[in-house]
Amino acid sequence: MKTSSFAATSAIASPQTHFIMAPESQKPVIVAASYPLPGHSDGPIQVAGHLARSGYKVYYVSNQDFKQKIEGAGCIFVEAPWKITLDDLPERNDIPPNMRMMWDLKHIFADSIPTHFQALKDTLERVHDENPGRKIIIFQELTHCGILPFVYGAPLPRGFDKLPPTITMTTTNNIYPDEGVPPFGLNVPYDPTPENLAMWRTVRKSLEPVNADLAGYFNKLIKSVGATRDMTEAVWSVAPTVGDVTLFPTTTSTDYPRSSPQKRFRYIGGLPLKPLDASYVYPEWWPLITANAALPESQRKKVVFVTQGTLSPIFTELLVPAIRALADREDLIVIVTLGARGATLDPAELGIPIPANTRVIDYLPYDALLPYTDVFFTNAGYNSFMHGIMNGVPMLVAGKDADKPEVAFRAEYCGVAVNLRTGDPTEAQIREGVDKVLGEPKYKQRALELQKENVEMDSLRQVELVIEELAA
Repeated sequence: MKTSSFAATSAIASPQTHFIMAPESQKPVIVAASYPLPGHSDGPIQVAGHLARSGYKVYYVSNQDFKQKIEGAGCIFVEAPWKITLDDLPERNDIPPNMRMMWDLKHIFADSIPTHFQALKDTLERVHDENPGRKIIIFQELTHCGILPFVYGAPLPRGFDKLPPTITMTTTNNIYPDEGVPPFGLNVPYDPTPENLAMWRTVRKSLEPVNADLAGYFNKLIKSVGATRDMTEAVWSVAPTVGDVTLFPTTTSTDYPRSSPQKRFRYIGGLPLKPLDASYVYPEWWPLITANAALPESQRKKVVFVTQGTLSPIFTELLVPAIRALADREDLIVIVTLGARGATLDPAELGIPIPANTRVIDYLPYDALLPYTDVFFTNAGYNSFMHGIMNGVPMLVAGKDADKPEVAFRAEYCGVAVNLRTGDPTEAQIREGVDKVLGEPKYKQRALELQKENVEMDSLRQVELVIEELAA
């Protein structure tokens, strides 16, 4: 198996490397919640599962799509009946890519507030009744938003005279505004020259009406369920500062230097690799991967793993040009995942037969293939970015909308990736990008450095330390 010994011995082992546990009755009860999409829930569920194994009683609020995963992690599933897919929002395709993040914040995230608020309120009352005298801590993902009405004056759950201590876990970059970094969503490289700093100030000023409109949209929703005060700051300022501590599951090396660091922000390192589900069935072509990995380095083909994430069904953006760009490369094995079980690639979209060096699969867990991967080509989703780092794999990134261009620029900044600086790369750009990652050892070296740095922080232990601090 072609993987670093550090990843094999440290990253996978870390969930089991722990300490004497206090009796469960002495530990606070955890009420966890995350927005019900894989990129927003997989990490928080991993943390919640670790807490459950460590003796915490964890109630987890989500929709039915995550019930099996939550219960499999040892948590108590509580349903919040909110589910939305891109198929439910065909109008999103008509929104220009540079405007989709604002649109998403309204119609994917903010619109969930009434449902998520009620589910969180009901769960807190249930936990209070079922666990008399026990301390309670809320562990919420950044985009869940169900806590916001409480923050702005909605009546507290029955039995509470104040909101429980709250931990917010991020599933994207640090979006909090700072004079020393570009405004989030501007999608430019970090280059703090005096001219750029002045330009960023001008942009921030020009965005005030847009941010006010977004805050107004949120205000209508939080007031619909009882909030009595307005959100007066931009969402970028509010979301990361809800609660007592905000956790960033990465290191400061992957973020831009901050001129005004927030004391409540904690960089805890990336979440450790998880063993694959024992029931996972490898594809029939898997021996191609393992046999290649067993060859001497001089004979081994390089493996390029291509993903467009789980929310981008337009395969002509990344997947099709990647397959076509690398079709004639006998020195490569190209593995393409479509990102959803049952998904298929229309041959008419590809325009050529599947090349001999390429395998296409509907869904493949990142951590199955990444230990064998030489270049990870992604649409710069934050989840894939951190999986690449935790596996020590250099990347080629092409971010198009939402937070992805910002992730791509941070991947470029921290030295782990070649950023194509477009979400619609040409075949020539992809070929050149793959060759650059393979041809310059600095990318692999940096990936291994960041892997080591993140693993050594022991993120799951950091979460427990924060809980112990808040429960004291």
